[in-house]
Amino acid sequence: MLRGLWRRRWLSLALLVVAAVTVASASLGPLYAQAARTAVLRNALDGVPPDQRGWRVTSVHDDAADLARAVSAPYLRPPVLGAELLSPDPRGDRTYPLMWQDGQCGHVTLIKGRCPRSAMEIMVTRASGFRIGDGVKLTSIRTRVGTEDRLVPLRVVGVYRADPGDDFWFGRNLFTQTAGVSEGNGDPLLTVPETRALSGLPPGQRASDAASGSAWTGYAIVYTDPAALTGADLDGLEAVHARLAAMGRSGDVVTVFTRMADTLDAVRRQIGSLSVPVTLVTLQLVALGWLLLFLTVRDLAAARAPETALARLRGLGTARMWAFGLSEPVALLVAALPIGLAAGWAVAARMAAEFLRGDVPVTLDGPSLLYGPAAAAGGLLAAAAAARGAVTRPVVEQWRRTPRARRRTWIPEAVVIAVAAVGLVELLAGGPLSGSPGGGAGALLAPGLLAVAFALLARRLLPLACAALFRLTRSRGGIAPFLAVRQIARGGATGSTVIVLGAGLGLAVFAVAAWSVTSRNFDEVARVHNGAETVYVVRATDAAALRRMSDGIPDSAPVVRLPGPPAMLATDPARFAAVALWRPSYAGGHALEDLVPRLAAPVAPRVPLTGERIRVRVLGGELPAGWTAVLYASVRVPGQALLSEIPLARPRPGRATYEWGLPRACRTGGCELRGLRVETTPAGTVDYEHQPGDLLVTGLDVRHGDRWTPVDAGLGDRARWRPGVAGGPGLVLSMSLWGGPSAAVPATFPDPLPALANGTPGNRKLPGLDDAHGVGYAATVSAAAVPGLDAPGGLVDLELADRAAYGYSEKAEFQIWAAPGRAAPVLRGLRAAGVPVLATRTVDGLRTGFAGQGPGLALILLVVAAGAAALLALGRAVLALYVAARRRTLELAALEAAGARTGPLRRALLIEQAVTLTWASLAGVLAGVLAARVALPRMPEFTEPPSTPALVYTIIPGPVVLVGAAALVACLVAAAVTAELLLRGVRVDRLREAPA
Repeated sequence: MLRGLWRRRWLSLALLVVAAVTVASASLGPLYAQAARTAVLRNALDGVPPDQRGWRVTSVHDDAADLARAVSAPYLRPPVLGAELLSPDPRGDRTYPLMWQDGQCGHVTLIKGRCPRSAMEIMVTRASGFRIGDGVKLTSIRTRVGTEDRLVPLRVVGVYRADPGDDFWFGRNLFTQTAGVSEGNGDPLLTVPETRALSGLPPGQRASDAASGSAWTGYAIVYTDPAALTGADLDGLEAVHARLAAMGRSGDVVTVFTRMADTLDAVRRQIGSLSVPVTLVTLQLVALGWLLLFLTVRDLAAARAPETALARLRGLGTARMWAFGLSEPVALLVAALPIGLAAGWAVAARMAAEFLRGDVPVTLDGPSLLYGPAAAAGGLLAAAAAARGAVTRPVVEQWRRTPRARRRTWIPEAVVIAVAAVGLVELLAGGPLSGSPGGGAGALLAPGLLAVAFALLARRLLPLACAALFRLTRSRGGIAPFLAVRQIARGGATGSTVIVLGAGLGLAVFAVAAWSVTSRNFDEVARVHNGAETVYVVRATDAAALRRMSDGIPDSAPVVRLPGPPAMLATDPARFAAVALWRPSYAGGHALEDLVPRLAAPVAPRVPLTGERIRVRVLGGELPAGWTAVLYASVRVPGQALLSEIPLARPRPGRATYEWGLPRACRTGGCELRGLRVETTPAGTVDYEHQPGDLLVTGLDVRHGDRWTPVDAGLGDRARWRPGVAGGPGLVLSMSLWGGPSAAVPATFPDPLPALANGTPGNRKLPGLDDAHGVGYAATVSAAAVPGLDAPGGLVDLELADRAAYGYSEKAEFQIWAAPGRAAPVLRGLRAAGVPVLATRTVDGLRTGFAGQGPGLALILLVVAAGAAALLALGRAVLALYVAARRRTLELAALEAAGARTGPLRRALLIEQAVTLTWASLAGVLAGVLAARVALPRMPEFTEPPSTPALVYTIIPGPVVLVGAAALVACLVAAAVTAELLLRGVRVDRLREAPA
């Protein structure tokens, strides 16, 4: 056996390589999928806010640290412990969080002083206004002296600056003063754990004490460690989350803050979209490998035919004949198994480092160890099928130099083509494969089906085409084309060469076409969804604060985003046009600068309220017995997300003037009247036949100091209120349960809002900055895509959106967009202004994220593996032609002895090899292009397909032409080299050799 392997060393080496590559292809899929699952999980945890990759466990009674440690896993970091106490100052101006958190001094920058070291010491931010040495009193920090409680001052020992976007703070909105908020909580007063023991109520208080701000709340922040997680840990991570979530639902004492469920759901979707495509890609590559194994083993069996005949003449039985026939293929398959596993692991590790992450481990696990031997076992079956003819064929037939001609049947090709046609019809019709768990991943079978079908057709058509040239080559062209076309027509290696090379190159062309089209879609979707080259997510309270952040920074634009549906962007149109990634093709060739003026609309002035108190004058308001009514004024207050509802009046007979205090922030300006409404309530037994009448609001005044000033609200102007209930002496509000409008808002904004829309609005309402869906929008400009919108919706003027909003929703995301190439200066400007940047999003980052999703990762595997398969198929095709031509050396020697010159023989060999390889290449390229046209519109490219922009599936010709040209050049070079090597082996003295 060893002597035989050495004698047929090139053929044996070819079988070893084919077998090793088949095993490597089978193991590569599971290894890559394992690494990709790990990369998906780690990328998902690295790229989300802190509350989406960890948990914050809080407790009033129990020790939060013990609760957090009760859930342990190797991929969880040690809990970060802390405690806080929310308490107002004695004047009630502001509520301060007094808190400590392990490692806090390492996550702040000291401006002055030092970190607290003893109980009752604190450090503060510069925005708080406190200075070193000040004593800060809080209503909950007190001590008992005799029979009375006295406030205990906290001594300021340091001034710090913190980065609100630091993960250390768990994404909490702690630094409100630093962000420029004038109302609500102050910045944290950082202290030490000993302060908790010497202040407030002792541990073990009631939950109601904590709610009233008189109790400390302990907490523990638990983060995952992405570097310690693998794809196999996903189930365990879900179990940890379920246990912590159940802990938070156990009562009102323990609370768990987290959005880990969103991250886990996203990971599950991505992994689900990865598994099916990887399996389909692997199966096609393994099937191609088995075909190559079968053909290579068949060549090896044919080369051993004389030895097999001698073995039979020596009287070997059937079993020993089978052992003799399979000895060399089996030995090579066994040797190829470890080589293939090692090669698969090396390629998977390289792919993981290049396309996934540098820290992703690749280990040989159960599936990869099973897939490799399974592929080798398939090769063994192929070897048995190929060796059957050599074992069972008669001895005389095995010694024939040229096998007997047999009629070739179309039955195998017809069956395969029929199966391919049924599969393609099923994919086009959207059957079970198209609706597979991979979300249309069944379309990945199209290249394999079409490549095989085209290769089989090409195999049948090539001999027919050459036979049609028989008559022409008898009289023209000389001996070279005469010999070439006849050899191609009768050559046994022609069919296998066309099938192998056509199928392999078809997969490669499809993979390249699919990746180029998918990459283009990744680029375009990332460009549209991000909107600008770089987007900074900042913390702001309202449109005015966002404008102040960006006004002093050139090449930036303020944007507020609401997810909808429909989605909404609110921005400064002129500045937006200067930074957005816009293509004129989105709107019929128009530049964005020419379109944004259409977003403006004439509006009435706002209704400002500046002062300490507000007064209203009303007429009417007679209420039947048993009815009560309250007139409310909706007031927007700076720094507050929601409107303040002020009870202006409880109408009573004989009284026409009522007044109420305004919020403290209204004293310095910025408050605005956003609406008036009257609520009428029947109480007890009432007479529904006698409904209350109308309430007429005739005047509004604001007191500033000692002076009352009329508010220019236009109460008698029908055009200045919506609905149009104003007119005459004032604003009419109905107090009847089934009367006219009971509420009205100043008409300071158009309804619908003019918008740059990427869809047809119809009667849909925009979410508005308050997420109330109270205002419609009209597409004054329609575009195929709008920068920054990842769903159907509209872009509106920020000023108009702010006028239409009753407040600001928690879903509102405040962004600063940077012009192309100006990301660094904009970031420097934000930092210089003290604006906390919570997140940074770039087009490149979004594109990388798309490529790192399940479908993109599966496509990378297809590109790499199909390229290797195409090269292997080309090598196998050349080898088959070479082996077949070597069997004709006596024929070539006889022609040379009969007077044929070397030149014509060289051209005959060159034409034969070049035509066969080129024909197979053209069949493969055509199959790959057709498969791309059929499969790409149905193949998943994103875990969640984008609704905008529309994906484009037009094949990019450049990569396909490049692959086809490279294959053609490789075929011509291989044909020339092979022909020259064969011609050098032709010698006339070989005719003296006795026939075997």
